[in-house]
Amino acid sequence: MGKYRIITFDGGGTLGALSLQLLNRLTKITPQLVQKTDLFSGTSIGSFTALSLASGRSPKETFRFFKEEILPAFGVSRPGGPVFNQQLPYSGFIKAVREFFPSDLRLKDLNRRVVVPAFQLYSRELDRWNTVLFHNFPGSPHLNEKASDVILRSSGAPATQRAYQNYVDGYIFAANPSADSISLAVGKACVPLEQIAALSIGTGEAPTRLKRDTRGWGMVSADNIRPENLEDLPPNWGVLLDHATDEPLLPFLQVTGSSASYNATMISGNLLGKRFFRLNPSIPSLSLTDPASAPIVIEIANETNLKPVLQFVEKNWGCSQPK
Repeated sequence: MGKYRIITFDGGGTLGALSLQLLNRLTKITPQLVQKTDLFSGTSIGSFTALSLASGRSPKETFRFFKEEILPAFGVSRPGGPVFNQQLPYSGFIKAVREFFPSDLRLKDLNRRVVVPAFQLYSRELDRWNTVLFHNFPGSPHLNEKASDVILRSSGAPATQRAYQNYVDGYIFAANPSADSISLAVGKACVPLEQIAALSIGTGEAPTRLKRDTRGWGMVSADNIRPENLEDLPPNWGVLLDHATDEPLLPFLQVTGSSASYNATMISGNLLGKRFFRLNPSIPSLSLTDPASAPIVIEIANETNLKPVLQFVEKNWGCSQPK
């Protein structure tokens, strides 16, 4: 048995333009990259990319639709969001995803294996909420799920988009789905760990930090008393209205997603060693919901040195670079 090859895509809203442009550059140099991949995995906007590739769409076609139809859906913002209101109406995003994927396309119909994390708010079977990894390995209970529904379930980010069919964004526990994908390849496809290689493509490493004193912080205010004026709201874990450029606006939500991503990278690296590569260039602090972020990260993707990842792909995918 040869290498079992996995490509994963992080969540990140409009920053998904970064991973898509990186993928486009890689496939221009190594056209067989997608064809030789056994499993695609993605969280939130990454699930759109993963299921698109698994259904046979090209990286170029996927990126074109992302720019023309997905990004405009992020361009409509409600007042007060994401702090005091659902920021995005979400209807435009639902419409775009349903247009791109046929209504009868189900996970069992995809050409490749997929893994898509989402968080279920209530499971009748378990009588509690639960993490879910949608997949199409043999015997999966998700084989008849519609591809569009799975993407929308994985993309309902709390505070910016509404829940979809009782699910919210997989970003809250698996912003980077690499470790989840490796675990299912071992557990469901019975692939020996030493035969797995994984390329994890992120949506940018932003310099987010929180240096200030957080003692006494609550989810609304330090003393849970509502201020008369919004400007008087003390710093808290729910929203940091006076946040600096490198500080999180929504500390609790953002630390959850970021820590999950860092942890997945660490676990995947520990499991696979040199057979794991994380491609995640440094970016400035940017909005995940502003379409204006896309051109910035596309330019960063264009300037990223691909030599290390191309060497990794050549060794583990057998995709040689043209002379």
